[in-house]
Amino acid sequence: MSEEKRKLHAQLSQMEALMEEKLREGGSVSFSPKGVSMLPMLRAEGDTVTLEKPPARIKKGTVALFISREGDEERFVLHRLVKTRGGELVFCGDNRREPDPPVKKEAVIGVVTAYESRGKAHSPSEPWYRLYSFWMVATSPFRSLSMKAQRVIYNVWKKLFRKK
Repeated sequence: MSEEKRKLHAQLSQMEALMEEKLREGGSVSFSPKGVSMLPMLRAEGDTVTLEKPPARIKKGTVALFISREGDEERFVLHRLVKTRGGELVFCGDNRREPDPPVKKEAVIGVVTAYESRGKAHSPSEPWYRLYSFWMVATSPFRSLSMKAQRVIYNVWKKLFRKK
């Protein structure tokens, strides 16, 4: 049976133990993220991310899957590390104005080591990705203003380079 036909569709919460075991053993896990919080990098329409076990020290700019616990609610979040505060990590989605509540490193399930977006494979080691990641971390304290600037730049870009 081909790899494409062996895909399993399940909620991340149903796969948590299996994912953690696979990553702990040195393997990788791929899945399609949901939502819009990581736009424009990741889209819910068919993009996939590949996770591996988190390193001992997670660098700023790294996109990671972690468990966010607020009260009795627990959810899986795939966001970018923008700050470390003491023993806690602060993540923020690229398309979010406010950061997530801080989490302990133990809440991190895996880090993104590859992704496919719009049918093209990408790596976090690519120069343009590293520049984008640097921008997202550097602008996180003024995300609201930087999001407005990004929209203006994008609209100007579209007008200048629109195919006629």
